[in-house]
Amino acid sequence: MARPKLLIILALVLCSNTEAEGQFWERFTLRESFSASRGRSRPAAFAVLLPGDTTPSYSIATGLRVDLGFGSVGEKVDIGPYVEYRLITNIRRPQNVFSVGMSADWATRDEEAQQQRWSAVMRMRVNYKNDFERATKSVQTNFNFTPVARDRGTGLANLFLPNVPTQFGSAVEFTYSPSIGLEHEGVVRALNESKIGSVVRLVSGVKAEMLPLPSALARRLELNIEYSYVYDVKDYKAPDQLNRGHQLVRADMNVWFVRTDAGRLAGVSLKYTNGESPSAGFRPQRVMEFTFSLKF
Repeated sequence: MARPKLLIILALVLCSNTEAEGQFWERFTLRESFSASRGRSRPAAFAVLLPGDTTPSYSIATGLRVDLGFGSVGEKVDIGPYVEYRLITNIRRPQNVFSVGMSADWATRDEEAQQQRWSAVMRMRVNYKNDFERATKSVQTNFNFTPVARDRGTGLANLFLPNVPTQFGSAVEFTYSPSIGLEHEGVVRALNESKIGSVVRLVSGVKAEMLPLPSALARRLELNIEYSYVYDVKDYKAPDQLNRGHQLVRADMNVWFVRTDAGRLAGVSLKYTNGESPSAGFRPQRVMEFTFSLKF
């Protein structure tokens, strides 16, 4: 009986804090993945094809996190447990990966309030990963950061400044976000014992986001393109491996039918992916998808 009582007490504590800080559901974050900071993340995506005479096809890319930051900590750090699930069937190399762990985004300082020209957002993750397609179970640790410049005003004053929107008149709003970091993945269990071992990766990438006619379209049309490069610095399970580089190109167009001031989004997306992502269990291939997308 002690364990149920403890859970009830914990729930009451969380609810009491939530009333002081806001509604409990506002602490939930839904997106595709927690590898990117909140402002630059992709929406969760869902698609299903149910033909009458062949195997159904599914596409799911979603992650859910509960924010545990309270008070002044919550102003600078988004931290909490999360789960992610990625599934793509009926393609040449299917993807079926489940992850659960803890993530944190730390804004090192408020560049506007402190009149600093630069700051950074540090992202840290540790998670357990189950790759059902490759029959492996592993523990991942990831640390990366992205620089953030101080907003210098409207127009082209912010051109080439990372994570700061640049306005090209009323035609386009453009923002780009570079990142670099390290990742460690240790495979602790595998059907094929030769896959057991660890690898250290250098992770880098850049993402660009464009909003055509942001005022006229009420920011309902969004174009994104992203390039990432991952290099296996040290692969302990395959030390003589020659193919150490992994490239991935992603592009998508989002049309939001619902867009609220609180940042809740619902719409459809056309997504293109070409390359590979060893961290996400996505093997080399090219995929085009049309999905229903959600983000809050």
